[in-house]
Amino acid sequence: MKKFYMVLRIALRAIAAHKMRSFLTMLGVVIGVAAVISLVAVGQGAQAQVVSQFESLGSNLLTVSSQTSSNFGRGGLQQSSRALTNQDVEAIEALATSVRYVAPQYNSNNATVAYGSNTTSVNIQGVTSVYADVRNWTIADGRFLTPEDDQALASNVVLGQTVVEDLFGSGTLNPVGETIRINRQNYQVVGVLESKGQTGFQNQDEVIFMPLRTTQLKLGGAGNQNVNQISLQVNSAEEMDLAQAQVTAILRSLHGLQTTQADDFTVQNQADIVSTVSATTNTFTTLLGSIAAISLLVGGIGIMNIMLVSVTERTREIGLRKAVGAKRSDILVQFLAEAILLSVAGGLTGVALGVGGAQVITPLLGGSQALVTPESVVLALSVSLGIGIFFGLYPANRAASLKPIDALRYE
Repeated sequence: MKKFYMVLRIALRAIAAHKMRSFLTMLGVVIGVAAVISLVAVGQGAQAQVVSQFESLGSNLLTVSSQTSSNFGRGGLQQSSRALTNQDVEAIEALATSVRYVAPQYNSNNATVAYGSNTTSVNIQGVTSVYADVRNWTIADGRFLTPEDDQALASNVVLGQTVVEDLFGSGTLNPVGETIRINRQNYQVVGVLESKGQTGFQNQDEVIFMPLRTTQLKLGGAGNQNVNQISLQVNSAEEMDLAQAQVTAILRSLHGLQTTQADDFTVQNQADIVSTVSATTNTFTTLLGSIAAISLLVGGIGIMNIMLVSVTERTREIGLRKAVGAKRSDILVQFLAEAILLSVAGGLTGVALGVGGAQVITPLLGGSQALVTPESVVLALSVSLGIGIFFGLYPANRAASLKPIDALRYE
């Protein structure tokens, strides 16, 4: 232990003897570690944010949407498209035993909405009363739509927070009970939703919910039975695969699809979507960290360069120490300790700057949180330690290999 403290004291003295040179040498490692920590924190924060937003869309969720199917027939490639309808919704409700709630949705995009002199263009979504439970919407004021609203073709609506701000401003006026105009028709506000924020490029709060049948009739036209999407809440996570198979079989049979024909609809598992998004963002995080790690390599080369200069400058000192009995291992450990000390000091400084830098960079890149994990800190410090050992080994070995006579004669 006494020998360790002596080596450390000599290393600190050697580094302090050339303060500016030592600082510039550490700077490469500082920048490299700070870049790795901050960029990985930004990437992991973005990943956590995206996954959280997708999970907020609903739990144990399946979504069914229509798609164009392609088949080869006598005339070559044939494409067909079939919209989902209320009949599909009723069949799933009656036959899919693993599904707890069925929430159809009919969209009318870019409807003109007005209150007084304020107007905005909003996506209207026709939904049923269970939609709020399936998609994890919470009411801030008033109530959500009821089965009676749908049966009576009621002109009632529930507003998202962004729509409330656009139409009523940010004052104290409670929109519940007020009348707004959608495409020049009057609708009464019965509820206001809690904010959900941004998901990707979509503002979830820029929405108006209206009873499904009202939307189909007034915004889709008389006799409209189409739905754009069907959201399904499965009984439990263990039944997700079973529910997906049941829904697929029900719709294929209802649509009269033969065994050789492709589905004219898509059933998506929310858990699979979250997993895919998580894997994608994790890949980008790894890529960002790898690019930043290149600067660590540059910092290591700087340490090697300065240690070689130090060996040259201290050649006579090395010869003198060997002449009075220092072993080859003593010289090797001494110079290796200096390289490691420079690298670790730079690593610790880089971690501190990286944590602070992540908080600054994240808002500039449009994120809301930076996630600095213990794993990334340990990895960065381990890499900086490895760099000190790897790039300090050659100069230390070169110093230890000097012959005492040649070193003492060096000018």
